[in-house]
Amino acid sequence: MPTSRSLTGRRRSRSLYPLLACGLVGGLAAPAAWAADAGTQAGGAKASVAEQRAPGPSAPMGRVGLWTSVNQSHPNTSYWDRTGDVARVGKRSLGENRHLNGVWRSFITLGTEDLHRRKPIHEARLLIRNTTSQSCAPYNVEIWDTGRVYRSTTWHEQPRWYHWLDTKHPGSNGNCQNRLVSFDVTRSAKEAQKNRWPSMTLGLKASNTDSSNAYKTFAPSTARLVVN
Repeated sequence: MPTSRSLTGRRRSRSLYPLLACGLVGGLAAPAAWAADAGTQAGGAKASVAEQRAPGPSAPMGRVGLWTSVNQSHPNTSYWDRTGDVARVGKRSLGENRHLNGVWRSFITLGTEDLHRRKPIHEARLLIRNTTSQSCAPYNVEIWDTGRVYRSTTWHEQPRWYHWLDTKHPGSNGNCQNRLVSFDVTRSAKEAQKNRWPSMTLGLKASNTDSSNAYKTFAPSTARLVVN
């Protein structure tokens, strides 16, 4: 079962403090407000840009957001609530479980209503644990501001990728397993605060989709949004 963590009773650190906790396990069953048809990339969008930039009502603060992954090799398959606590990024071409092979992208939605009551944001970062890497070579992972996700989200029915936010390579020189990665998502957090959006969705993808050495997995249950 998905878990949630209270936003109250947290002790503020010197500069960054936990704002939102995303205790996501397996992609949540969507509330009714999230269960509409998915918006897609340009060239066949079912939802307008305005609809995607102003997501539907999110869960009340203190509850978790939503997440899912998509696979290019299975472009019409929805992986909503089907991948455990594993968000895949990059090209997977391993011998076992070949049905999981292909190029993966993942999306995480975070509630942002608490931002509306905060002072102006100077910095916001997404923290998430990189649980496995196929190689410790510095293969980059990009994070983007995207449209919302749905139960019907697939590779062919992806949300729009609006703008790039940050690029990181989770560790190198043999130190690339089970690391906490910090992505700069200030631009999206500021937009969510300014426009009073109830949530924002962030997309993770590999910069290199040709090499299976760039394949990585992340644990959505570890996701945190922290602001300065």
